[in-house]
Amino acid sequence: MLAPTALDPSLLRNKYVFLARPRRFGKSLLVTTLEAFFQGEVPTDPRYLNGHPPAQTLSKTALFRGTAAADAAESGRFHPVVRLNMAHTPADAPERLKANLLEVLGSQYTLWRRRGINVGLKPVDESGAVTFPTSPAVSPAQRLEDLVGRLKARYGANPVVLVDEYDAPLVHLLGKDADPEPILDVLRDFYVKLKSLEADLHFVFVTGITRFARVSLFSVLNNLRDISWEPAYTTLCGFTEREVRTEVRPHLATAATHLDLSLEKLMNQVHRHYNGYHFSLPGHSESVYNPFTLACCLRDLQNPNHAEWWNVIGWPNHWAISGNPMFLIRLMKEGQYPLPADPPPWDSLMSTTYSLDRVDFIPLMFQTGYYTLRQDQAGDLYLDYPNDEVRRTYSHALLETYRQPPDPRTLRDMHRTLTAEDYKGFCDLLHTFLAGIPGEKLRRETDCHLVLHVLCQLMQVEFLSEVHQGGGRSDIEVQFPGHVCVMEFKYGESPQAALDQIRSHDYGRRHFGRDRRVVALGLNFVPGMGADSPDVEHAVCVRYQPE
Repeated sequence: MLAPTALDPSLLRNKYVFLARPRRFGKSLLVTTLEAFFQGEVPTDPRYLNGHPPAQTLSKTALFRGTAAADAAESGRFHPVVRLNMAHTPADAPERLKANLLEVLGSQYTLWRRRGINVGLKPVDESGAVTFPTSPAVSPAQRLEDLVGRLKARYGANPVVLVDEYDAPLVHLLGKDADPEPILDVLRDFYVKLKSLEADLHFVFVTGITRFARVSLFSVLNNLRDISWEPAYTTLCGFTEREVRTEVRPHLATAATHLDLSLEKLMNQVHRHYNGYHFSLPGHSESVYNPFTLACCLRDLQNPNHAEWWNVIGWPNHWAISGNPMFLIRLMKEGQYPLPADPPPWDSLMSTTYSLDRVDFIPLMFQTGYYTLRQDQAGDLYLDYPNDEVRRTYSHALLETYRQPPDPRTLRDMHRTLTAEDYKGFCDLLHTFLAGIPGEKLRRETDCHLVLHVLCQLMQVEFLSEVHQGGGRSDIEVQFPGHVCVMEFKYGESPQAALDQIRSHDYGRRHFGRDRRVVALGLNFVPGMGADSPDVEHAVCVRYQPE
């Protein structure tokens, strides 16, 4: 669980530590745990209670009593904590970013003022709130240094700095036509101060989702130890399978009763939908559940009314509740297709050299939790979605930029027609689905490819997009036990042109001579006028083999 693992002595022996995890993965909860470990709960000065009795506060020893971290908490000194939540700082201009950083620091000044510490500024009202004067102008870096110095002087102990979501100002810039350098300059000034305070700080912990811009930004903070993908810390956040089957078993038993399922069958469904994240090489790490989505699932299933509703609509995708990363949607719509046949080398997946103006799509998808690594029976690595929740969440988010996703019955019918090689039936269903999309939303072949790609994801067929071959790249290959359907798309041309391209480039030839026959399917999307939906024309060459 969080506290014992997070407070492993080997972690705390490193003075500056960085951890990357996808959103909704308990990073902020981990930061809260560390805050409690170093300082416990600090009481509020009676002057700011407005006559109310003081709330009960617990020391760090009391907070961790009965846990594996109890001894470490009791033996460790008190260290005041400066906690900076960078999720509140994104801005489009450097001056706005500076103002946001000062606002975050101002909240820390106010917090410690209310705890009775002289922060060098008088509160603006009886609540103890502190506001920085605009003249003389003092930078965020200088304010941080000042607060660290005052806390060290008051307590005689080096403070701890916890930075949550360090990359929020950078993620905010993705997909925007703006020069990132002025923003990066402000962040560099701030983080270089964090490094220069090393002698005055006891511990620094930084969290984030991604590792982009690491060279340009963190070269000034090059003493960070990155533990994100070290085998020892793979279960630092999240729930393991053992924890789910033991610690939350009573909640699962209640859910199984409400869903009228056996406990084992329910656990298998929960595993398939919410487990599957790996934060190191498969075979050297244990997969974990997303803690937020698992908690939401268990909460809902304690209510029989929720469970009855789930039996109708299927398993919910709670990951979507916290919002979709629109910069990933934009990259997909520009022609970036997921799940290549072979993953890039491990060092490329973990690359820290790409920048805001040249985002490497696959590592970004990997680090944000949309992809994970798996290992097949031969020991080869491949990319996959962690679980059904991520697959559906991402697919629905993409389709919703065009129209509402199809209902489960339509998906089943599409799957059935492709399995039965009823390509006319499939194209009729596709035509009906496209009828809900205005023509101005499908303006190019890339848009049509994306829609077909997402439909294949939702059908959960075995397929690949943009399959590289010597003669070019086939658009989509869908594989069934007895046949492989090689698809090529055209926009405003003809289905025969698509079919001719498959033939002339020998698309699908890697399947020739095997047990499965290769079927060529050429699709042409006829542009619609204005709000009119596009038409779909198709041509099929069954039992296609090279001449």
